[in-house]
Amino acid sequence: MLSSIARGAAAGAAGTTALHAATYLDMTLRGRPSSSTPQQTVDKLSEAAGTKIPGDAEQQESRKSGLGALLGMVTGTTVGVGYGLLHGLGWRPPVLVGGVVATVAAMVGSNAPMAALGVSDPRTWSTSDWLSDVLPHLAYGLATAATFALTEDDRRARRLRKRMRKAVRANTSTKNNVLSLTS
Repeated sequence: MLSSIARGAAAGAAGTTALHAATYLDMTLRGRPSSSTPQQTVDKLSEAAGTKIPGDAEQQESRKSGLGALLGMVTGTTVGVGYGLLHGLGWRPPVLVGGVVATVAAMVGSNAPMAALGVSDPRTWSTSDWLSDVLPHLAYGLATAATFALTEDDRRARRLRKRMRKAVRANTSTKNNVLSLTS
């Protein structure tokens, strides 16, 4: 189980990298600015916790930007952990199905807190807003599921090789025992 969770965390980190790449590609192609919702979420969380982000105005903005990015990374890795946990409990979806499930989980994990805090309301998003959110999250989900599947396939192959070596050793030991009894 722990191995599945660790592989899920690694897969979630790989998925997060894919999400960032898709987001930056979208920004480059469409000439759009980065989203300010992660920083706004940090602001709202800071208010809710009754804390102030330290520093002057420029330092606060830099810290909010960094914390917003870290929140995204934590979300991506956490969804990956959940993916690995489900796998450890016996869930074995095809990569495409797993990718869609991871996509939806990551979208809920990132958008639900923003909606709950009043930072953003997905019900009011335009088609362009939705595409800016769905496509990078789809890249996340597919990369997460594919990475997990690749680690699982390699693990299965290693287990099979290990069982085969044991069987060969057991067979060799049996032959040696029979030979020693007949001599």
